[in-house]
Amino acid sequence: MSSWVLILLQMVTAACAQLQVTTSPVPVVTEEEATAILQCKFTSGVTPVDPAQVHVVWKNDGKKVLSYVEKITAFRPGAEITEELLAQGDATLSLPNVTQDDAGLYSCSIRLATEQGMQSVSLIVKDHRYISVDGTTVIMNQSNELRCSASNLSSSEVTFQWVRDGVVLSTSAPHLVEGSVSQGFKVQSSFCFTPVLGDDKAHYICQVVQKKSSHALKKSFQLTFGVRPEVSFYLSGKGQKNSSLICLVSGFYPDDLSLAIKREGQLLGYKTNKWRNANGTYTLEAAYRTNVTYTDSDVDYSCTVYHPTVPGGSTEKLRFLVDTYVPKALWISAACGFLLVFGIQIFCKHVTDVSMCKDWTEGSIAVLKCSIAGRYPKTITAVWLIRQGEKEIEVKERGSLHSAGDYRELQEQDSYTCWNILKSTFVGGIRHSLSSILCFQVRKEQHEGAEFICRFMRAGKILQEKKYFGTVLDNYGFYSVSEVCVPELSNEGEKLTLSCAMRGNVPHEIRVMWEKYLNEERTMIVKEQDPNYQVTENKSPGQICSFLTFCPTCEDTGAVFTCSFTENEGRVLAERSSKPLKVAELKKNSWSRTYQDWGFRAFDETVITEM
Repeated sequence: MSSWVLILLQMVTAACAQLQVTTSPVPVVTEEEATAILQCKFTSGVTPVDPAQVHVVWKNDGKKVLSYVEKITAFRPGAEITEELLAQGDATLSLPNVTQDDAGLYSCSIRLATEQGMQSVSLIVKDHRYISVDGTTVIMNQSNELRCSASNLSSSEVTFQWVRDGVVLSTSAPHLVEGSVSQGFKVQSSFCFTPVLGDDKAHYICQVVQKKSSHALKKSFQLTFGVRPEVSFYLSGKGQKNSSLICLVSGFYPDDLSLAIKREGQLLGYKTNKWRNANGTYTLEAAYRTNVTYTDSDVDYSCTVYHPTVPGGSTEKLRFLVDTYVPKALWISAACGFLLVFGIQIFCKHVTDVSMCKDWTEGSIAVLKCSIAGRYPKTITAVWLIRQGEKEIEVKERGSLHSAGDYRELQEQDSYTCWNILKSTFVGGIRHSLSSILCFQVRKEQHEGAEFICRFMRAGKILQEKKYFGTVLDNYGFYSVSEVCVPELSNEGEKLTLSCAMRGNVPHEIRVMWEKYLNEERTMIVKEQDPNYQVTENKSPGQICSFLTFCPTCEDTGAVFTCSFTENEGRVLAERSSKPLKVAELKKNSWSRTYQDWGFRAFDETVITEM
């Protein structure tokens, strides 16, 4: 009797059982290139389940990923479920090497006999790569620089693209590459431009395209027009009681500003007061109460201001020179000691170091000066010697006779000009000073590393001498020039922008010229003559950026583009050349753009009810 009751209970349980499908109640989070596991379990009260009676469909945002009808059909490469787990009521989906394209809402549809059920689960794919953009607070109608950095990259072979409202403004290789394959690479690039009214409404994108990855790393942003602050740092009061160090920062926008007041590098506490001006800008006053005493003499105080329009911050410094009380007797003793030392110096000879007027660059005029002072006869003379290796040239004051030598040596001597200036520096003429000046035009091959000797002589004997070693800079003062970068492969007909920038001590009168080298033929690019090329420039104090925009053709393959910076006098200060350009012919794709969707429809099973 009891066995019949048990069988009856089982039949009632089977009849009342309903198909239940369960998935993870929280989103599944994973990183790119990892394996994502999306759980989906079902139960109908009967275990094990005959896989032949189970139909499974996994979809991502309505698109099929995998189906199971007597066999597994994967529409996404690598997608997998196992029949062994399916028999246990487990239709968990495994997705290897996930990317951002795999993220979304997944649905797990189960059909068992005459019942069917469905549940959903979200997949979030985190990008371990990181991208950031600096310098988005800009000054209108002035040259600004946007900086884009990307880190944790698997390869340094990347291309930066700057996009404005869907239009590519610039394409370039990274300016800075750091890291390794094991630690990940960090790359950086910059874009110079002059924003105008309305650019703050545009949508910009910095995207980093990796050669070995189909998914570009993007960062969207908008510009914010700002105003640079004016910083004043001063002492209010007389330095005794009720005195304060004031750091006044005025006329800045936006109001995101911070500052630090320091004494010899140590941070000081201060009180701040900020208000808004009538024109919409802001002013901030920071006050540090102090009484300046003789202990503050020759001590550095600084106020550093940090604002989005001032990359790296701006620092103003103060130094106090505080006179301490000195007794009268000490003043007299000090004065006597000074007179004694000065009196001894009258009868001593000393030679000053060789000084020069400015840094040497190719073609510039160099001036060297050396002096001797002391008590000596007026018959003392000066001569300059220029040594480079075993070669030595002697240069005397203009009008002096050269020593015997060949014609080439006399020519080299004539390229230098030397003159001496004799002055009496003490009453009675017992002390004199003799200054010798050497002037010449700098030639790198002659003067780089050459030894310049200023020698003072009397009656054929050497009294004193000083030495100086020449250094010829490649630059005009102190500046840097970026490389002209081209993508590894350009497509025919797609717009390409090359850029080259000079930053630092940039001359006021400077001209930028682009040239094209192809098949041993050199062509100057003038936009009035060839409308295919567009040359634009951004100038601001301390930098000049030049851009060359054109649409390459297959005939441009192998072309080298050179950007040169020329001084007003016609002298080339710097020149940068790109790598040979590679242009790929635009291929016509006969396949439909909806191939992937078409593939899903082609393998759609008609025996399964669409859910």
